[in-house]
Amino acid sequence: MAEQSFVDTPPVPRTPPEHNPLRVKDPGCEYITFEKKYYKLVGQDGVKRFMKRSLSDVEWAMRDGGRIIPPTYDVAVHVRNEAAAIAYVRAHTDIPVPNVVCSFDDGGRTYLIEDEVPGVSMADLPDDAKAVVMKEVEAHIRTLQSVKRTAMGGFCGVACLPYRLACVLPKYEKVAFRPDVPYELVLCHNDMSQHNIIVDPETLKINAIIDWEFAGFYPKEFEGAFYKRPGASVALAKYNEVSDVPHLLNILEECASEESKGVSQKADSSLATRVW
Repeated sequence: MAEQSFVDTPPVPRTPPEHNPLRVKDPGCEYITFEKKYYKLVGQDGVKRFMKRSLSDVEWAMRDGGRIIPPTYDVAVHVRNEAAAIAYVRAHTDIPVPNVVCSFDDGGRTYLIEDEVPGVSMADLPDDAKAVVMKEVEAHIRTLQSVKRTAMGGFCGVACLPYRLACVLPKYEKVAFRPDVPYELVLCHNDMSQHNIIVDPETLKINAIIDWEFAGFYPKEFEGAFYKRPGASVALAKYNEVSDVPHLLNILEECASEESKGVSQKADSSLATRVW
């Protein structure tokens, strides 16, 4: 993976603040979320590539009335975390991951560019094919959980908590962990949904597991088994699921450093038990 580079282009200001001129699909942009822009590109070498980047504040979504909606978490940190996580997984396991071309900061945004992974998402396969793929997924999860560390958190020196946990805490809440957490810490992907598992439709072998932005070393309870059904990595009502977020908040509190004690009390209790 290329080393992260930094280009000194100043961020674009939002002037006046009620305008949102840059929340548009520029060339190559596939879609825009509250957190990021996603692109499909073709390099000068003819190779198809995928790019994601954080939004500058001029691109944050707005509600009617001009209320700006900032992202739930620090997306730039998560994009950097993903680049570092992929490099770590590639170096320490045999789990297939995308090839990272580069990661860099520019104009108040953080970018990650990867070679496009060929194949289809596990979510698009018929049930009998999914059953075959699931065995390989579970083998890769066992590999992840065999990789251990004594320090809790992500790969950038901060906690990149799973989305289902981050979205119940105050925006940009920073959580620090004690050095002697009372749990075994294993490598977790933390967003192991069927959409993030790219499969060869002919051989049913996994070509890559993608979207490592929430990855890090956490208690194994953080790795929800969301790959067992279609849909996002949250509890879903259609499957009669129960949210595990209250349990994760208890673990978070047990592992929090002195300066982060009380983090579980900051959570929105109505969101913690929410089933989507």
